[in-house]
Amino acid sequence: MEHALSIYITENSLCNKRDKILLAVSGGIDSMVLMHLFHELGFSIGVGHCNFQMRGEASDEDAHFLAEKAAEYQFPFHTTSFDTKDYAKQHKQGIQEAARYLRYTWFSTIMETHGYHLLAVAHHQDDQIETVFLNMMRGAGIFGLQGMKPKRDHIIRPLLFATKEEIKDYANRHQIASREDTSNLESIYRRNYLRNKLIPGIEARIPSFRRRMSENILVWQKSARLLSGLLNQELELRRKTEGDHIILDTDKIEESLRDLVVFEWLRVYGFNYTQVTQMIEAIENNHSGRLFFSEKNRITTDRKKLILATKSTEEIQEIAIQKDDKIVNLEHGKLEFLLMSHLVDHFSDSESIAYLDAQKIEYPIKLRKWKAGDLFYPLGMEGKSQKIKKFFSNLKLHHFEKENQWMLVSNDQICWVVGRRIDDRFKIDDSTKYVLRVTWSPI
Repeated sequence: MEHALSIYITENSLCNKRDKILLAVSGGIDSMVLMHLFHELGFSIGVGHCNFQMRGEASDEDAHFLAEKAAEYQFPFHTTSFDTKDYAKQHKQGIQEAARYLRYTWFSTIMETHGYHLLAVAHHQDDQIETVFLNMMRGAGIFGLQGMKPKRDHIIRPLLFATKEEIKDYANRHQIASREDTSNLESIYRRNYLRNKLIPGIEARIPSFRRRMSENILVWQKSARLLSGLLNQELELRRKTEGDHIILDTDKIEESLRDLVVFEWLRVYGFNYTQVTQMIEAIENNHSGRLFFSEKNRITTDRKKLILATKSTEEIQEIAIQKDDKIVNLEHGKLEFLLMSHLVDHFSDSESIAYLDAQKIEYPIKLRKWKAGDLFYPLGMEGKSQKIKKFFSNLKLHHFEKENQWMLVSNDQICWVVGRRIDDRFKIDDSTKYVLRVTWSPI
């Protein structure tokens, strides 16, 4: 394993003996093996550990265990702790997303403070396969099939050449102690479900699955590099910058490849493939002035061109939605619009779905943050009005929730406090012919 690691480091130019490396260590078998290997090869290492306080005393015991092991190797030891659940709640994030942000932000601080050149993480070949599956589910395109790179910026992944079984065998042969995070055995998170359920199920039917996937990933990485070069050539011919805007002339892109070229251009700006197909449809139907939003950017259609710009503060506060718009992406979620007949068997009672009388809606609908003085007529209050501020107070919303609350507005009348309550004036009734279903999907 030492020889294989040394070759992998050299082939991928990951690091050398002069580099000062911070090793991210959880206490699990992967990072403990990497720490042992770096010690055997004589690298200059510091150990960084984050206590996410997710498992009570077990989390504290992990930190104590690692402090002792770092001392045995005579490696500097850096540790910190986070109230991860509270951070995730305050920032409307999932636990894993919050933990990732906290972890890498802290690592960057430690690296800058103590002069580390690189951050080493213990991702291995099995993690790579899981990552590719996750990217496929997110719709990341061919570039998502590359998985993780051995080196990206200051982060290196020296164990990507090794399988989990090889790491376990090495740990057993060298009696390397580690601590198991029991939450990894639960399948409530997507990655854990892939690791514990889906991939073992596939492997039970196809024993060579992991080896074949690893081979495929290497091919996809090369294919992506080739495609990247071709895309850059195509975009250089069709794209130009004017001030703060980037303009792409789609009419000059081969029609059968148009969606791929546009998607690979815009995915890094947060746009998804569904939005891209809607952009192209708008262009082909000569619908200029259509707006599409990602978290931080917007696209405007202009004849056969797409104009990319960063969203201004005003645009973030208010977004115009046209009758043909189907999806609007926002910072903390997305809205989906569907015009439908009200003659359906069942209407969901979820607060995340609003059913509005489409004939009472005037376009463009506006999506904006709440303002002081806003009032509406909450469904269920027999036609009585209520100040939005009072409505928030009754729900006991904290400041962050109020600050990020969106209103769906038609002709200056609030028709839905998004994700919470519709306005009585826009409810469906016996005279309703068409229903506008609006679905809020928080992220």
